Amino acid sequence: MFINDCGIDSTVLKKAKAERFINLRQQKKVKEFLVKRRGYKRPDFNRMILDLSRLKWTHEKIAFVLPVANASTVSEWARGGNPNFEHGEAFIELWKAETGVERVPREGEWQTYKYEIGQLELL
Repeated sequence: MFINDCGIDSTVLKKAKAERFINLRQQKKVKEFLVKRRGYKRPDFNRMILDLSRLKWTHEKIAFVLPVANASTVSEWARGGNPNFEHGEAFIELWKAETGVERVPREGEWQTYKYEIGQLELL
């Protein structure tokens, strides 16, 4: 009754409550995403390029097979550059096909697991 005395329509408050609830749900989703992102480690493209080079793949051959401009693009990835999504996914698929390893190496994990192909059993 007090609300109507002030000239505020009750539907305004209902809408505001619904909008606040939607906003809280969105904030919760954003927070969950940020928590998951903290543990994400990007693929170790340098290690994968080394693996392929030990299997007699050159930067030129990798660039020819993948849809990239030239070997300097692959060299940039080896020095720490980030490929765009399509090229990165294509490179990961090439690496998996050539090495037979299903688990993609991630940055900072070089001593946490071992595979024999391309690493000469050093790790």
